[in-house]
Amino acid sequence: MSSRTPQDPFGAPVVPGQGIEEEGIEGTIDAPSPRTGTDTVTVALVGGAQLPTEMAQAFTEETGFSVAVVPIDGVDSLPRAGADVVLGLDGADALQASQAGTIAPSGPQDTVTLSGTSISGVPAAVAYGRDDVCVIADKSWMSANKRTLPTSFQELSTPRVRTLLAVPDPVSSSVGRAFLQEAAAQTGEGLGSFVQTLSPHVDPSLGAVIGGWTAGGHVSDGYLSEIVGSASGKSGSYPLVVAPRSLVAAAVTNTGADSYGTALPSTCIARIMYTAATKTPATDGAESLIAWLQSAEAQHSLATTGAAYPIDGVLAANTKAEWFSGITGSPVVPDETMGSFNAKGAWLAMWTAALDEPAPAQTPTQQPSGRPSGQPSGQPSVNPGAPGIGNSNQADDSDEDEDDEPRTRTRHPIDDDDEE
Repeated sequence: MSSRTPQDPFGAPVVPGQGIEEEGIEGTIDAPSPRTGTDTVTVALVGGAQLPTEMAQAFTEETGFSVAVVPIDGVDSLPRAGADVVLGLDGADALQASQAGTIAPSGPQDTVTLSGTSISGVPAAVAYGRDDVCVIADKSWMSANKRTLPTSFQELSTPRVRTLLAVPDPVSSSVGRAFLQEAAAQTGEGLGSFVQTLSPHVDPSLGAVIGGWTAGGHVSDGYLSEIVGSASGKSGSYPLVVAPRSLVAAAVTNTGADSYGTALPSTCIARIMYTAATKTPATDGAESLIAWLQSAEAQHSLATTGAAYPIDGVLAANTKAEWFSGITGSPVVPDETMGSFNAKGAWLAMWTAALDEPAPAQTPTQQPSGRPSGQPSGQPSVNPGAPGIGNSNQADDSDEDEDDEPRTRTRHPIDDDDEE
């Protein structure tokens, strides 16, 4: 708990971020003043990156620029997005986009990335937050079905766990690719055999994976509205999904004090989130947004909404980012997605080959892996949060093919969908 948590938690409502200004806590980044203007800034959001409505409105109020967002699942879709600026690049995304020429070759005016976060050869990338990719578990389902949470990465491939896991396709999804990089780091030369044994359910997009999560119906509409392939109120059959940590903050209970999800720390890959202009010269709106994202107001808003852990970590105190992200210590860590970037193609080829040729069939005394049907074992036949639920070995396959094309949406106020 935060050191500022009151001794009597029932004495007054605890609101994320409340009290920061009163206590005089200020940001530590000397952020430049954003430009002003009247144009619309088109923002591409990569693989679960968020620019919540309240943040977009605050940016407009301060600068005059309006905002439209285009969700994409991976940087390969960036050229089709027609965006002025991109948010949610991790280190590997930034390197790929730089090599492809889909982000600017030079940094924005007056704004620099923080010490320890710069990417060699990619001056356009400016760090603004952190949002690791992890396996996210539905705590209610695991408890109702008497399943223990995996405590190691290798445990994901065990018979009782592997049939419960859904992954966004690493070939097209930045989130899926980050998970594959973590698998390669954990298994080394055994990556192929690990993937072959894991044999997970693979969805075409992050949104489809969240729709296949057993707790997917509890994820806020605000979060889902900025993710390709997502559907409001949709739950599926997989209690373990690969997703950004920010999903945990988007799946809070009615009280706001707990979440249906939890990240499994042993499965996480650290990701610094970067923003970059896509054009040369950058538009005034793009450079204004990049500068504004380093401001104390924007950093605090990232934390209070849970959209990302702020790169200015002092502003995470008493917020959703602190309560639910599971990130402790300095938010400025080495971005693990940049490791062995040149090996990414070989890993993707190994992933595809392993899924095309799953592990040999097991003996009748062993639990089946669940492929090729993709059905996880131990699925509850009714709401997993209801009392008295036992284990069942039958479940409907709720995953559907989703449209992976970029969507453009002009920002507008939305209702608070965290309540059920």
